[in-house]
Amino acid sequence: MKYLNDAGGRYKLPLKSDEGKTLCTLLWGDPLQEIAREGSGAAERVKVRARKRTGWVPASTVSDSGLLEIYVIDVGQGDGVLMRTPQDDAWHMIDAGIRASAQMTRKGAANFVRWKFIDDLRRDKVTLKNMVVTHPDADHYGGMIDLLSGALPDGRSFGIEVQNFWHCGIGRFKDGDKLGALRSDTSITPLPHASPPLKAEARFIVELLDGKTHFGRPKRPFAGDFAALAKLVGKLPKKVNNLSQADNWLPGYAPAPGAAAIRVLGPVQEKLAGGGKGMRWLSSESVTRNGHSVVLRVDYGQARLLLTGDLNTASQRLLLGCHPAAEFNADVAKGCHHGSDDIDLGFVRAMAARATVISSGDNEDYAHPRPRVMGASARYGRESLDADGTAMPPLLYSTELARSVGLDFASHARTVAEPKQAFPPAALEVDFDASPEGRYRRLAWMPMATDLVYGLVNVRTDGRHILCATMKEGSSDFDLQVFQAGIDPA
Repeated sequence: MKYLNDAGGRYKLPLKSDEGKTLCTLLWGDPLQEIAREGSGAAERVKVRARKRTGWVPASTVSDSGLLEIYVIDVGQGDGVLMRTPQDDAWHMIDAGIRASAQMTRKGAANFVRWKFIDDLRRDKVTLKNMVVTHPDADHYGGMIDLLSGALPDGRSFGIEVQNFWHCGIGRFKDGDKLGALRSDTSITPLPHASPPLKAEARFIVELLDGKTHFGRPKRPFAGDFAALAKLVGKLPKKVNNLSQADNWLPGYAPAPGAAAIRVLGPVQEKLAGGGKGMRWLSSESVTRNGHSVVLRVDYGQARLLLTGDLNTASQRLLLGCHPAAEFNADVAKGCHHGSDDIDLGFVRAMAARATVISSGDNEDYAHPRPRVMGASARYGRESLDADGTAMPPLLYSTELARSVGLDFASHARTVAEPKQAFPPAALEVDFDASPEGRYRRLAWMPMATDLVYGLVNVRTDGRHILCATMKEGSSDFDLQVFQAGIDPA
């Protein structure tokens, strides 16, 4: 496999047909499958297959080395992140949104992952080294059911192989304590950075999930779609374990020269005076479930990228009590909980992100992202230096804002039943379930979405520079920003 280099500092490049027509735009780090070469010197060019198209690029833009790649997938209301580590060309899935069948578009994270592996990389199946469900909410684990099933709502299927499945340790049970058995106890785990100090006496979830048998043969039944997920987790992945701050680094990704390292900062499991470990109850089921998300920081060269799940005020304060604030410092951070304003400003200051990416959805009741968190991310984010050394303000991305649709009016309409009969749109009326009055409206007056540009946010880095890019509306081109990693402006 070859890769597109920075294209002489442009970081994107048109893929040209034999006739010189632009077929699509390639981004820094895009995989290239070399087909042929012609010419010599500065005029040498390479014929490649990329993004399901075949065309030409200058030979000087083709490289043997790839990048650390992070794709924040537009899954609507939820999280779905696909990541590639460059040292081993391994792929990792962190959350996957809701199930595709529940998406308004009927397309979810599995659709993108299938495209990436089968169409873009031209592999015979989806192969994930690590799959991580940050916490047991359906807008994070639902799409994992699609992935582990290898099936899409449109009937297409794909092969799937998962080496490791990681989770936060909390389940969703049908009866009793819904997140796991609770016990009042005293923590003996030091939280040296808590200010004010956290009480050692509290209620803790002590029924924590861990290996494959906890999912495949649970001691008590799981609830709803979590039961469907658990059944698949008990069969497909080779290894299943929970993660916590005690692990320090994701197994196999401790710091090594020239390699990406993956730091595990949360959730916080505490040792208890009564024996064993537990996870602190954080005031309610939803706050506890969201707050104990798996938190990962990816370090590569001078670059730091932080993945935060659905952290909230209570869990952010717990994490700040467990770790020095500098551990959360990041060049790029995935915004906590889809842009919820249940945030601790001290945690936002600790992240000091140069770019914040918020994954949120349309037509939801939460009004995410909230103005308070967008303002805080910009106010407490850091400036950066662009590729030319010019100072840039903090950047803010949203999958919801990056999404766009193509609109048009019907010019012709006909019945589906045979024999098909044509009607002018002006002669037809339509009704929608979402219409509160239940009124019919003239089809000729109804604009329709004819195309959907997903709000995928690309994040790529060689450890020195970081690229953030989204697709432009109405073209295959990208809007991109490139800035220097790990260097504060003078």
